Amino acid sequence: MASEIILLSFSIFVVIFLGVGAYAAKRSAPTDVDYLLGSRSFGTWFVGLSAGATGNSGFIMLGAVGMGYTMGLSGVIMGLAWFIGDLTFWSFFPEKFNRIGRDRDCNTIPELLSSGLSGRGGLAIRQIAGLLIVVLIGAYTAAQFSAAAKTLNVFFDLDMNIGIIVSALAILAYCTTGGLRASLWTDVVQAVIMLAITTGMLTVAFIAVGGFSAVVDGLNAIDPELANFTGTFTPWTLLAFVLGYASAGFGFGISQPQVIVRLLAGRSPEEARKAKWIYVLFIQYTWHCMALFGMAARLLIPGIDDPEQALPLYAFQNFDPWLIGVILAGIFSAIASTADSQVLVSSSSLAIDVAPGFYKKMSARFGVRYQQVVTLVVGTSAALAAIFFSSSVFVLIIFAVSMLSSSLGPAMFNVILKRPTSTLAISACMVSGLVVAISWRMLGYGETLNETFPGFLAGLIVHDVIVRLSSRKNLAGGSLTATESKRLPPNRSATDQTLNPEDAQP
Repeated sequence: MASEIILLSFSIFVVIFLGVGAYAAKRSAPTDVDYLLGSRSFGTWFVGLSAGATGNSGFIMLGAVGMGYTMGLSGVIMGLAWFIGDLTFWSFFPEKFNRIGRDRDCNTIPELLSSGLSGRGGLAIRQIAGLLIVVLIGAYTAAQFSAAAKTLNVFFDLDMNIGIIVSALAILAYCTTGGLRASLWTDVVQAVIMLAITTGMLTVAFIAVGGFSAVVDGLNAIDPELANFTGTFTPWTLLAFVLGYASAGFGFGISQPQVIVRLLAGRSPEEARKAKWIYVLFIQYTWHCMALFGMAARLLIPGIDDPEQALPLYAFQNFDPWLIGVILAGIFSAIASTADSQVLVSSSSLAIDVAPGFYKKMSARFGVRYQQVVTLVVGTSAALAAIFFSSSVFVLIIFAVSMLSSSLGPAMFNVILKRPTSTLAISACMVSGLVVAISWRMLGYGETLNETFPGFLAGLIVHDVIVRLSSRKNLAGGSLTATESKRLPPNRSATDQTLNPEDAQP
């Protein structure tokens, strides 16, 4: 009987999500800009809460809890380091993203990245970025489906594979038809549920243990290092850890398409800029609530085989079935708010950016329905990947975030700041950042310094070296690249062989 009540309680929230998504779909216009960006019509609170809910993902309800459970007090360091990176990004870049997206009429992230480059070079950049998003965000989405399946397994003893399928069907039901508008509207509802659940679970767990001091004392009794804020870190490894995850936080903002697309969807650059504190405080509050809950759970339910399941296990053991259903809805909200956005940005990259010529033909014939079909295919593929390639939610998410931050991050940094660039420089920037990040992780250095920092730095250095070498070559040869010719004074042309060096900006 308890399982039936839990299922009923949970189903009420799922129906609410589907209802909001269906209503959004009815309000949507049958155009690409509406399906991909909600016609750029969203205000500050919608942008901030939606970006926050999307940024949270299954990591908050599962991964952050697992960190607190296994690392103790030092489990909050990653969140604090991430705050530095988040604050840096949201202080300087959201307004720029929105303005450039509007000025250049860009509907997708690869289109934005390649918008300053013309011809075959711009197309190549767009395709490379599109493929990176499809593969890496696809892996990220698979992690969300795995997180949902873990949760359903605890609550209903549901087979993991069936849990993945059920989760994918529920999420695809509304994001496929309603596009970003449906995703964003449901995000706001899910964000409110997340706030309620993270606050409630932390409060109940701390009361059960006896407060924060009791948590610290309990952790100290298990292992003194768990009660030490710096844990097993030395001063140097702590510095490296903070630097690495601060870089990852900044790289997350400037490279994750599911977050950037919400900045593009803001109704104005000012609305995007003002969403800063809504996003940052939402992320930090929910993150630390769940990390602290994980520490309390270490005392309340010791010896868990998979610490990432601590929250659903605690709920199942201590709450009324109706409340368990609500908690399940909160966990599912964190997962769904990210997965639906990732499916949409992956499908838009695959349909529009990887093969733009084919997209024009299919779009002319089928309209938005073609994009909807691709969305369904991408979502189904991610679910299959989750079934056949199992991994820790935390490990898979950190990997996907780091690789995108190291490849798209430095490239986007140069484009958004409108720095001198070229097709070769952007291409080399993405490839070198990705190669360095992968190598860094394979060598095992990522345990001390997250691979985003060396990858991002390598991308920036390679980009600037190529731009400077190209600039010198062009000055010596008396001609300019297409990018440089755009910066000529109005009365000069790229073919003018009497060009003075002062006319070319290095």
